[in-house]
Amino acid sequence: MAVRHRYDHPVFVDGLPLPQALVERAQQGRWMAPSDPERYVRVFGDRAIQPVFLPLARIRLNASWIDQIDYDEEVRQLYIGKPDKDSPPGDIDPHMSLLLGDLGPDQPFSLDFRRSLDSPSVIYLGSRPGWVEIAPSFDALVDALGL
Repeated sequence: MAVRHRYDHPVFVDGLPLPQALVERAQQGRWMAPSDPERYVRVFGDRAIQPVFLPLARIRLNASWIDQIDYDEEVRQLYIGKPDKDSPPGDIDPHMSLLLGDLGPDQPFSLDFRRSLDSPSVIYLGSRPGWVEIAPSFDALVDALGL
């Protein structure tokens, strides 16, 4: 399913379709970090230090964000992670994900398109080892955060 915006054109970033709910909220100024600190703990399992929810223009620029990390390969691999059956997904595929924002330094959250291009899950890299799924879809994230 192609995502449409007010001009009825699909909105893609690096070949990945942005969820319609994200495009609409961003255009309406409703894709913003919540002010209630407890929402982050409930949804992400961590406190937010400096939450940033990226505007559409930044999401488009951050399509290959992992390649822009100016660290050695060992640190880059820490960001990518490793698959984890006990706490999936454990890792991130930089070519099948788009950054949505972060809760603070080294606390990014991202759309993960590996299971579905139509309804990507949302994953987070925080205080627990590896990337964890925090919402099965963008809509579920929005509902959980009360946006």
